[in-house]
Amino acid sequence: MIEVRELTKSFGGTSVLRGIDLTLEQGQVLVVIGPSGSGKSTLLRCLNVLEVPTSGTVVIGKARLEFRADAKPRKADVLALRRQSGMVFQAYHLFPHFTALQNVMEGQITVRRTPKTEARAKALQLLAKVGLADRADAYPHQLSGGQQQRVGIARAMSIDPELLLFDEPTSALDPELVREVLKVIRELAEEGRTMMIVTHEMKFAREVADRIILLDGGVIVEEGPPEQIFGQPREERTRQFLSLLLEQGSV
Repeated sequence: MIEVRELTKSFGGTSVLRGIDLTLEQGQVLVVIGPSGSGKSTLLRCLNVLEVPTSGTVVIGKARLEFRADAKPRKADVLALRRQSGMVFQAYHLFPHFTALQNVMEGQITVRRTPKTEARAKALQLLAKVGLADRADAYPHQLSGGQQQRVGIARAMSIDPELLLFDEPTSALDPELVREVLKVIRELAEEGRTMMIVTHEMKFAREVADRIILLDGGVIVEEGPPEQIFGQPREERTRQFLSLLLEQGSV
């Protein structure tokens, strides 16, 4: 189970997250939507402790960490929480001097202390899973954006995380490459992977989500199943947001 309670994040005097509460059961897919600057990416980065929350509690699997404004969390506790989630970024963030295979192996070796032979076998299996078995020895500059993102997905899965976090995984891709990445994510959802996905792909959100939250101004405006959010939203802000997307042809 993933549980977030009273999570806040401030940068200087600016509050970006203001008391986020959410629960995600094993095997569920939660999609986070909302306007730019609403705190979506910050929420994911706080769960992975790439940004240290100002206050609140995060529980992922067996790892639990309470954050306080007046105390820095222990490094060991941060690492324990971070090991429970795998992050897929907007801009891939692959090591340019590593092959696809080495990129997927690296987390296993450094985070899980997996022997290299075992890490290699698992990395090859994961690359095959995302359709890149024949590109294991290619370097990032030799791969398309869609292929790099699929390597990123394989890398995130390599440490066997309780939670997969996707921060707008298709936003940096050309339109023709979006489909191949979304196909992999759909397959992971069908397998019962627990995932939290920030996306502007509303049609995809409708298909893959068990629940959707609309985040705006650092707070959850509305939460519910896709049929409620897209079909009968309860909040005026949700209706405004979806109406704008409809005008743009995104819904």
